Amino acid sequence: MSRLSLSPLALLPLWLLACDGSGIELGEKPVDSIDDTGPDDSGPDDTDTVDDTDTDDTDDTDVPDDTGPDDTGTKPSFPDYDWLVDCNGGGDFTTIQAAIDAATSGDRIGLAPCEYHERINYISKYLDIFGIEGSAHTVIDGDYGGTVVDVEDAESDGTRLAGVSIEDGYDPAGGSALEVYYASLELEDVVFAGNGESLAVAHLIVGWVDMVDVVFEDNEIIAGGEAILTDGGSFSATRLRADCGAGDYAIWQHNATLLLDNELTCAAGYGLYSYHGELQVKRSRIEGGIAGIYAYDEEDTPSERAYIYNSAIGGGVEGARFEYMSVYIGNSVFWGAEAGLALLANSTGSWMVSNVFLNGACGITSDLAHTASHNAFWGNTANTCGLTSASAVTADPGFASFPEDLSIDASSPLVNAGYPDASWNDLDGSRNDIGLGGGRWAE
Repeated sequence: MSRLSLSPLALLPLWLLACDGSGIELGEKPVDSIDDTGPDDSGPDDTDTVDDTDTDDTDDTDVPDDTGPDDTGTKPSFPDYDWLVDCNGGGDFTTIQAAIDAATSGDRIGLAPCEYHERINYISKYLDIFGIEGSAHTVIDGDYGGTVVDVEDAESDGTRLAGVSIEDGYDPAGGSALEVYYASLELEDVVFAGNGESLAVAHLIVGWVDMVDVVFEDNEIIAGGEAILTDGGSFSATRLRADCGAGDYAIWQHNATLLLDNELTCAAGYGLYSYHGELQVKRSRIEGGIAGIYAYDEEDTPSERAYIYNSAIGGGVEGARFEYMSVYIGNSVFWGAEAGLALLANSTGSWMVSNVFLNGACGITSDLAHTASHNAFWGNTANTCGLTSASAVTADPGFASFPEDLSIDASSPLVNAGYPDASWNDLDGSRNDIGLGGGRWAE
Protein backbone atom coordinates (compact mmCIF):
# COMPACT_ATOMS: atom_id res chain seq x y z
CA MET A 1 0.00 0.00 0.00
CA SER A 2 1.37 3.36 -0.91
CA ARG A 3 0.88 6.33 1.38
CA LEU A 4 0.51 9.75 -0.21
CA SER A 5 1.87 12.76 1.60
CA LEU A 6 -0.77 14.92 3.15
CA SER A 7 -1.10 18.46 1.97
CA PRO A 8 -1.63 20.95 3.39
CA LEU A 9 -1.75 18.97 6.62
CA ALA A 10 1.64 17.33 6.93
CA LEU A 11 1.84 13.92 8.57
CA LEU A 12 3.83 14.05 11.75
CA PRO A 13 5.69 11.09 13.29
CA LEU A 14 3.44 11.07 16.38
CA TRP A 15 2.22 8.73 18.33
CA LEU A 16 -11.08 -9.29 28.80
CA LEU A 17 -11.25 -10.31 30.34
CA ALA A 18 -9.68 -13.75 30.06
CA CYS A 19 -11.45 -16.36 32.12
CA ASP A 20 -9.49 -18.63 34.38
CA GLY A 21 -9.79 -21.50 31.90
CA SER A 22 -12.18 -23.48 34.06
CA GLY A 23 -14.62 -24.03 31.19
CA ILE A 24 -18.38 -24.31 31.59
CA GLU A 25 -20.90 -26.88 32.56
CA LEU A 26 -22.50 -28.04 29.33
CA GLY A 27 -26.15 -28.90 29.00
CA GLU A 28 -27.06 -28.86 25.37
CA LYS A 29 -27.20 -32.63 24.88
CA PRO A 30 -29.55 -34.69 27.08
CA VAL A 31 -27.68 -37.49 28.77
CA ASP A 32 -30.34 -39.19 30.84
CA SER A 33 -33.52 -41.14 30.01
CA ILE A 34 -34.98 -44.07 31.97
CA ASP A 35 -32.06 -43.95 34.35
CA ASP A 36 -32.49 -40.26 34.99
CA THR A 37 -30.65 -39.17 38.11
CA GLY A 38 -32.24 -35.76 38.56
CA PRO A 39 -33.26 -35.49 42.23
CA ASP A 40 -37.03 -35.41 41.76
CA ASP A 41 -37.46 -36.73 38.22
CA SER A 42 -39.19 -40.00 37.59
CA GLY A 43 -40.55 -39.55 34.07
CA PRO A 44 -39.28 -42.43 31.89
CA ASP A 45 -38.90 -40.16 28.87
CA ASP A 46 -37.37 -37.25 30.72
CA THR A 47 -35.17 -35.23 28.38
CA ASP A 48 -33.60 -32.84 30.83
CA THR A 49 -29.99 -33.00 31.94
CA VAL A 50 -28.71 -34.81 34.98
CA ASP A 51 -28.20 -31.63 36.98
CA ASP A 52 -31.80 -30.43 36.62
CA THR A 53 -32.91 -29.02 39.97
CA ASP A 54 -36.61 -28.37 39.46
CA THR A 55 -39.32 -30.38 41.18
CA ASP A 56 -41.75 -31.53 38.50
CA ASP A 57 -41.80 -34.89 36.70
CA THR A 58 -42.73 -33.72 33.22
CA ASP A 59 -40.51 -33.79 30.16
CA ASP A 60 -38.05 -30.95 30.66
CA THR A 61 -36.70 -28.90 27.78
CA ASP A 62 -35.34 -25.94 29.68
CA VAL A 63 -31.73 -25.13 30.48
CA PRO A 64 -30.02 -27.21 33.18
CA ASP A 65 -29.79 -24.50 35.81
CA ASP A 66 -33.44 -23.47 35.63
CA THR A 67 -35.02 -23.48 39.08
CA GLY A 68 -38.56 -22.45 38.18
CA PRO A 69 -41.03 -25.09 39.53
CA ASP A 70 -42.95 -25.22 36.23
CA ASP A 71 -39.99 -24.96 33.86
CA THR A 72 -40.76 -21.40 32.83
CA GLY A 73 -37.35 -19.91 33.59
CA THR A 74 -36.15 -17.27 31.15
CA LYS A 75 -32.48 -18.25 30.91
CA PRO A 76 -31.73 -18.96 27.26
CA SER A 77 -30.20 -22.17 26.02
CA PHE A 78 -26.85 -21.94 24.29
CA PRO A 79 -26.98 -20.83 20.65
CA ASP A 80 -27.26 -23.63 18.14
CA TYR A 81 -23.96 -24.94 16.86
CA ASP A 82 -22.72 -27.88 14.85
CA TRP A 83 -19.42 -28.21 16.70
CA LEU A 84 -18.40 -27.26 20.22
CA VAL A 85 -14.86 -26.25 21.12
CA ASP A 86 -13.80 -26.33 24.78
CA CYS A 87 -10.13 -26.04 25.72
CA ASN A 88 -10.90 -28.03 28.89
CA GLY A 89 -12.09 -31.07 26.96
CA GLY A 90 -15.85 -30.72 27.34
CA GLY A 91 -16.61 -30.36 23.62
CA ASP A 92 -15.95 -31.93 20.26
CA PHE A 93 -12.53 -30.27 20.01
CA THR A 94 -10.08 -28.54 22.33
CA THR A 95 -8.80 -26.10 19.67
CA ILE A 96 -10.64 -23.79 17.29
CA GLN A 97 -8.44 -24.70 14.32
CA ALA A 98 -9.23 -28.40 14.73
CA ALA A 99 -12.93 -27.55 14.52
CA ILE A 100 -12.34 -25.41 11.41
CA ASP A 101 -10.39 -28.23 9.77
CA ALA A 102 -13.26 -30.68 10.40
CA ALA A 103 -16.10 -28.32 9.53
CA THR A 104 -17.88 -27.82 6.22
CA SER A 105 -18.78 -24.40 4.83
CA GLY A 106 -22.00 -23.22 6.46
CA ASP A 107 -21.26 -24.89 9.81
CA ARG A 108 -21.54 -23.07 13.15
CA ILE A 109 -18.71 -23.48 15.65
CA GLY A 110 -19.47 -22.58 19.26
CA LEU A 111 -16.65 -21.70 21.64
CA ALA A 112 -17.01 -22.47 25.33
CA PRO A 113 -15.66 -19.78 27.68
CA CYS A 114 -11.91 -20.30 27.71
CA GLU A 115 -8.60 -18.74 26.76
CA TYR A 116 -7.55 -20.34 23.49
CA HIS A 117 -3.83 -20.02 22.82
CA GLU A 118 -3.71 -20.38 19.05
CA ARG A 119 -3.87 -18.58 15.73
CA ILE A 120 -6.65 -19.54 13.34
CA ASN A 121 -7.27 -19.57 9.60
CA TYR A 122 -10.70 -20.03 8.01
CA ILE A 123 -9.00 -21.91 5.11
CA SER A 124 -11.50 -20.83 2.44
CA LYS A 125 -14.59 -22.00 4.39
CA TYR A 126 -17.48 -19.71 5.24
CA LEU A 127 -18.09 -20.53 8.89
CA ASP A 128 -19.84 -18.89 11.84
CA ILE A 129 -17.45 -19.02 14.81
CA PHE A 130 -18.71 -17.51 18.07
CA GLY A 131 -18.13 -17.47 21.80
CA ILE A 132 -21.31 -18.76 23.34
CA GLU A 133 -20.99 -16.42 26.34
CA GLY A 134 -19.53 -13.40 24.55
CA SER A 135 -16.28 -11.49 24.31
CA ALA A 136 -15.94 -10.96 28.07
CA HIS A 137 -15.47 -14.71 28.59
CA THR A 138 -13.80 -16.05 25.45
CA VAL A 139 -10.27 -15.09 24.37
CA ILE A 140 -8.17 -16.03 21.37
CA ASP A 141 -4.57 -15.33 22.35
CA GLY A 142 -1.96 -15.35 19.58
CA ASP A 143 1.02 -15.47 22.00
CA TYR A 144 2.84 -12.92 19.77
CA GLY A 145 3.31 -15.56 17.09
CA GLY A 146 1.87 -13.50 14.22
CA THR A 147 -1.60 -12.52 13.01
CA VAL A 148 -4.26 -14.13 15.21
CA VAL A 149 -7.12 -14.51 12.69
CA ASP A 150 -6.63 -14.99 8.93
CA VAL A 151 -9.48 -14.75 6.40
CA GLU A 152 -7.49 -14.68 3.18
CA ASP A 153 -8.76 -17.30 0.80
CA ALA A 154 -11.95 -15.99 -0.86
CA GLU A 155 -14.21 -16.76 2.11
CA SER A 156 -17.71 -15.72 1.02
CA ASP A 157 -20.79 -14.18 2.63
CA GLY A 158 -21.73 -15.96 5.83
CA THR A 159 -18.20 -15.89 7.26
CA ARG A 160 -18.48 -14.55 10.81
CA LEU A 161 -16.52 -14.17 14.03
CA ALA A 162 -18.43 -13.13 17.15
CA GLY A 163 -18.30 -13.04 20.92
CA VAL A 164 -14.51 -13.16 21.36
CA SER A 165 -11.59 -11.03 22.48
CA ILE A 166 -8.43 -11.14 20.35
CA GLU A 167 -5.14 -10.55 22.13
CA ASP A 168 -1.37 -10.80 21.74
CA GLY A 169 -1.14 -10.69 17.97
CA TYR A 170 2.03 -9.43 16.31
CA ASP A 171 2.85 -8.20 12.79
CA PRO A 172 4.93 -5.01 12.32
CA ALA A 173 4.21 -5.05 8.57
CA GLY A 174 0.50 -5.87 8.59
CA GLY A 175 -2.39 -6.80 10.86
CA SER A 176 -1.46 -8.03 14.31
CA ALA A 177 -4.92 -9.32 15.16
CA LEU A 178 -6.80 -9.70 11.86
CA GLU A 179 -5.96 -10.08 8.16
CA VAL A 180 -8.73 -10.09 5.54
CA TYR A 181 -7.69 -10.41 1.90
CA TYR A 182 -10.18 -10.68 -0.96
CA ALA A 183 -12.80 -12.17 1.37
CA SER A 184 -15.96 -11.37 3.34
CA LEU A 185 -16.20 -11.23 7.11
CA GLU A 186 -18.76 -10.17 9.70
CA LEU A 187 -17.54 -9.24 13.18
CA GLU A 188 -19.90 -8.88 16.13
CA ASP A 189 -19.07 -8.34 19.80
CA VAL A 190 -15.33 -8.60 19.19
CA VAL A 191 -12.71 -6.83 21.31
CA PHE A 192 -9.22 -6.21 19.94
CA ALA A 193 -7.06 -5.39 22.95
CA GLY A 194 -3.47 -5.88 24.03
CA ASN A 195 -2.15 -6.77 20.60
CA GLY A 196 1.56 -6.23 19.96
CA GLU A 197 3.51 -4.18 17.48
CA SER A 198 1.72 -3.70 14.17
CA LEU A 199 1.11 -1.38 11.25
CA ALA A 200 -2.61 -2.11 11.69
CA VAL A 201 -4.54 -4.15 14.21
CA ALA A 202 -7.07 -5.07 11.49
CA HIS A 203 -5.63 -5.13 7.96
CA LEU A 204 -8.45 -5.37 5.39
CA ILE A 205 -7.32 -5.52 1.75
CA VAL A 206 -10.12 -5.76 -0.83
CA GLY A 207 -12.35 -7.12 1.89
CA TRP A 208 -16.09 -6.87 2.37
CA VAL A 209 -16.16 -6.36 6.11
CA ASP A 210 -19.02 -5.47 8.47
CA MET A 211 -18.40 -4.70 12.16
CA VAL A 212 -21.06 -4.45 14.86
CA ASP A 213 -20.24 -3.73 18.52
CA VAL A 214 -16.48 -3.99 17.99
CA VAL A 215 -13.78 -2.36 20.16
CA PHE A 216 -10.12 -1.52 19.45
CA GLU A 217 -8.22 -0.38 22.53
CA ASP A 218 -4.80 -0.61 24.19
CA ASN A 219 -3.04 -2.02 21.13
CA GLU A 220 0.59 -1.30 20.18
CA ILE A 221 0.33 0.52 16.84
CA ILE A 222 3.51 1.91 15.31
CA ALA A 223 3.86 5.52 14.11
CA GLY A 224 2.19 5.87 10.73
CA GLY A 225 -0.15 2.98 11.51
CA GLU A 226 -3.82 2.59 12.32
CA ALA A 227 -6.30 0.57 14.31
CA ILE A 228 -8.10 -0.33 11.06
CA LEU A 229 -6.79 -0.17 7.52
CA THR A 230 -9.46 -0.84 4.88
CA ASP A 231 -8.26 -0.62 1.28
CA GLY A 232 -10.58 -1.78 -1.51
CA GLY A 233 -13.91 -3.59 -1.27
CA SER A 234 -16.28 -2.07 1.27
CA PHE A 235 -16.39 -1.44 5.00
CA SER A 236 -19.26 -0.77 7.37
CA ALA A 237 -19.26 -0.35 11.14
CA THR A 238 -22.06 0.10 13.65
CA ARG A 239 -21.25 1.01 17.25
CA LEU A 240 -17.53 0.67 16.58
CA ARG A 241 -15.15 2.15 19.15
CA ALA A 242 -11.59 2.49 17.88
CA ASP A 243 -8.52 4.24 19.29
CA CYS A 244 -5.26 4.54 17.34
CA GLY A 245 -2.98 4.36 20.39
CA ALA A 246 0.44 5.69 19.30
CA GLY A 247 -0.46 5.38 15.62
CA ASP A 248 -1.63 8.08 13.24
CA TYR A 249 -5.15 6.94 12.31
CA ALA A 250 -8.08 5.25 13.98
CA ILE A 251 -9.29 4.30 10.47
CA TRP A 252 -7.37 4.63 7.21
CA GLN A 253 -9.90 4.16 4.40
CA HIS A 254 -9.68 3.76 0.61
CA ASN A 255 -13.03 2.29 -0.45
CA ALA A 256 -16.76 2.71 0.20
CA THR A 257 -17.26 3.15 3.94
CA LEU A 258 -20.39 3.50 6.09
CA LEU A 259 -20.06 4.46 9.76
CA LEU A 260 -23.05 4.50 12.13
CA ASP A 261 -22.86 5.39 15.82
CA ASN A 262 -19.06 5.13 15.94
CA GLU A 263 -16.48 6.61 18.32
CA LEU A 264 -13.09 7.14 16.68
CA THR A 265 -10.15 8.77 18.45
CA CYS A 266 -6.52 9.36 17.56
CA ALA A 267 -4.63 11.69 19.85
CA ALA A 268 -1.63 12.12 17.55
CA GLY A 269 -3.23 12.15 14.12
CA TYR A 270 -6.59 11.57 12.44
CA GLY A 271 -9.75 9.90 13.63
CA LEU A 272 -10.66 9.04 10.02
CA TYR A 273 -8.42 9.43 6.99
CA SER A 274 -10.11 8.85 3.63
CA TYR A 275 -8.09 8.65 0.44
CA HIS A 276 -10.03 8.55 -2.83
CA GLY A 277 -13.03 6.83 -1.23
CA GLU A 278 -16.77 7.19 -0.75
CA LEU A 279 -17.78 8.04 2.79
CA GLN A 280 -20.97 8.23 4.84
CA VAL A 281 -20.94 9.01 8.55
CA LYS A 282 -24.01 9.19 10.80
CA ARG A 283 -24.43 9.76 14.54
CA SER A 284 -20.71 9.37 15.22
CA ARG A 285 -18.02 11.13 17.21
CA ILE A 286 -14.63 11.44 15.51
CA GLU A 287 -11.64 13.25 17.05
CA GLY A 288 -7.98 13.60 16.11
CA GLY A 289 -4.97 15.47 17.38
CA ILE A 290 -4.61 16.97 13.89
CA ALA A 291 -8.07 16.50 12.40
CA GLY A 292 -11.14 14.44 13.11
CA ILE A 293 -11.61 13.72 9.38
CA TYR A 294 -9.24 14.31 6.49
CA ALA A 295 -10.65 13.17 3.13
CA TYR A 296 -9.45 13.86 -0.37
CA ASP A 297 -9.70 12.65 -3.94
CA GLU A 298 -7.09 13.07 -6.65
CA GLU A 299 -6.53 16.52 -8.12
CA ASP A 300 -9.14 16.18 -10.83
CA THR A 301 -12.82 16.90 -11.29
CA PRO A 302 -14.38 16.03 -7.90
CA SER A 303 -16.03 12.64 -8.13
CA GLU A 304 -15.94 11.08 -4.67
CA ARG A 305 -18.68 11.93 -2.18
CA ALA A 306 -18.79 12.43 1.57
CA TYR A 307 -21.98 12.60 3.65
CA ILE A 308 -21.73 13.65 7.31
CA TYR A 309 -24.94 13.69 9.34
CA ASN A 310 -25.63 14.21 13.05
CA SER A 311 -21.98 13.77 14.02
CA ALA A 312 -19.43 15.52 16.24
CA ILE A 313 -16.10 16.11 14.50
CA GLY A 314 -13.16 17.77 16.27
CA GLY A 315 -9.42 18.19 15.80
CA GLY A 316 -6.43 20.00 17.19
CA VAL A 317 -5.90 21.82 13.89
CA GLU A 318 -9.14 21.31 11.94
CA GLY A 319 -12.34 19.49 12.70
CA ALA A 320 -12.59 18.14 9.15
CA ARG A 321 -10.92 18.83 5.80
CA PHE A 322 -12.24 17.75 2.40
CA GLU A 323 -10.40 18.19 -0.89
CA TYR A 324 -11.57 17.50 -4.48
CA MET A 325 -14.87 15.95 -3.38
CA SER A 326 -18.61 16.55 -3.26
CA VAL A 327 -19.50 17.17 0.37
CA TYR A 328 -22.92 17.11 2.06
CA ILE A 329 -23.08 17.94 5.76
CA GLY A 330 -26.12 18.34 8.01
CA ASN A 331 -26.91 18.65 11.72
CA SER A 332 -23.33 18.16 12.88
CA VAL A 333 -20.86 19.98 15.15
CA PHE A 334 -17.27 20.88 14.13
CA TRP A 335 -14.40 22.42 16.05
CA GLY A 336 -10.67 23.01 15.48
CA ALA A 337 -8.08 25.68 16.22
CA GLU A 338 -7.65 26.74 12.58
CA ALA A 339 -11.07 25.78 11.22
CA GLY A 340 -14.06 23.70 12.15
CA LEU A 341 -14.44 22.74 8.47
CA ALA A 342 -12.02 23.31 5.60
CA LEU A 343 -13.09 22.84 1.96
CA LEU A 344 -10.55 23.00 -0.85
CA ALA A 345 -11.33 22.56 -4.57
CA ASN A 346 -14.53 20.71 -3.75
CA SER A 347 -17.53 20.45 -6.02
CA THR A 348 -19.50 23.71 -6.09
CA GLY A 349 -22.60 21.57 -5.52
CA SER A 350 -21.51 20.86 -1.95
CA TRP A 351 -23.65 22.10 0.92
CA MET A 352 -23.52 22.59 4.70
CA VAL A 353 -26.83 23.06 6.49
CA SER A 354 -27.90 23.18 10.16
CA ASN A 355 -24.42 22.65 11.61
CA VAL A 356 -22.48 24.28 14.46
CA PHE A 357 -18.92 25.59 14.01
CA LEU A 358 -16.91 26.46 17.12
CA ASN A 359 -13.69 27.94 18.46
CA GLY A 360 -11.66 28.26 15.28
CA ALA A 361 -9.72 30.99 13.54
CA CYS A 362 -12.46 30.40 10.97
CA GLY A 363 -15.67 28.40 11.44
CA ILE A 364 -15.83 27.37 7.76
CA THR A 365 -13.04 28.11 5.31
CA SER A 366 -13.36 27.51 1.57
CA ASP A 367 -11.76 28.49 -1.72
CA LEU A 368 -15.01 28.06 -3.69
CA ALA A 369 -18.60 29.13 -3.26
CA HIS A 370 -20.82 26.50 -1.65
CA THR A 371 -24.33 26.39 -0.27
CA ALA A 372 -24.20 27.15 3.45
CA SER A 373 -27.42 27.90 5.27
CA HIS A 374 -28.93 27.97 8.77
CA ASN A 375 -25.61 27.19 10.48
CA ALA A 376 -24.58 28.37 13.95
CA PHE A 377 -21.22 29.93 14.86
CA TRP A 378 -19.70 30.56 18.26
CA GLY A 379 -16.24 31.43 19.57
CA ASN A 380 -14.64 31.81 16.13
CA THR A 381 -12.34 34.67 15.12
CA ALA A 382 -14.22 34.73 11.81
CA ASN A 383 -17.35 32.72 11.19
CA THR A 384 -16.73 32.10 7.48
CA CYS A 385 -13.77 32.61 5.16
CA GLY A 386 -14.35 32.43 1.43
CA LEU A 387 -18.10 31.84 1.50
CA THR A 388 -21.26 33.15 3.13
CA SER A 389 -23.63 31.22 5.38
CA ALA A 390 -27.20 32.46 5.04
CA SER A 391 -29.57 32.73 8.01
CA ALA A 392 -26.73 32.20 10.48
CA VAL A 393 -27.20 31.94 14.24
CA THR A 394 -24.45 33.63 16.27
CA ALA A 395 -25.15 32.90 19.90
CA ASP A 396 -23.92 30.61 22.63
CA PRO A 397 -25.42 27.22 21.68
CA GLY A 398 -25.83 26.24 25.31
CA PHE A 399 -24.22 22.80 25.12
CA ALA A 400 -24.52 20.73 28.26
CA SER A 401 -20.71 20.45 28.40
CA PHE A 402 -18.41 21.19 25.47
CA PRO A 403 -16.95 19.06 23.99
CA GLU A 404 -18.04 16.07 26.07
CA ASP A 405 -21.81 16.55 25.88
CA LEU A 406 -23.15 18.48 22.88
CA SER A 407 -26.82 18.07 23.74
CA ILE A 408 -29.00 21.16 24.15
CA ASP A 409 -32.08 21.99 26.19
CA ALA A 410 -35.28 23.78 25.22
CA SER A 411 -33.75 27.21 25.93
CA SER A 412 -30.95 26.85 23.37
CA PRO A 413 -31.00 29.25 20.39
CA LEU A 414 -30.44 26.20 18.18
CA VAL A 415 -33.95 24.86 18.82
CA ASN A 416 -36.21 25.20 15.76
CA ALA A 417 -33.55 27.37 14.07
CA GLY A 418 -32.41 24.93 11.41
CA TYR A 419 -33.39 24.50 7.79
CA PRO A 420 -37.18 25.12 7.63
CA ASP A 421 -38.14 22.70 4.87
CA ALA A 422 -40.48 19.97 6.21
CA SER A 423 -38.22 17.24 4.85
CA TRP A 424 -35.63 18.37 7.40
CA ASN A 425 -37.99 18.30 10.38
CA ASP A 426 -36.94 16.69 13.63
CA LEU A 427 -38.24 13.23 14.45
CA ASP A 428 -41.05 14.71 16.56
CA GLY A 429 -42.28 16.65 13.51
CA SER A 430 -41.09 20.07 14.72
CA ARG A 431 -38.81 22.32 12.72
CA ASN A 432 -35.22 21.23 12.38
CA ASP A 433 -32.93 21.99 15.33
CA ILE A 434 -29.37 23.00 14.50
CA GLY A 435 -26.72 20.51 15.60
CA LEU A 436 -26.87 17.02 17.04
CA GLY A 437 -30.26 15.43 17.47
CA GLY A 438 -31.86 17.55 14.78
CA GLY A 439 -33.28 16.29 11.53
CA ARG A 440 -34.27 12.90 10.23
CA TRP A 441 -30.81 11.39 10.78
CA ALA A 442 -31.11 11.33 14.55
CA GLU A 443 -32.02 7.65 14.54
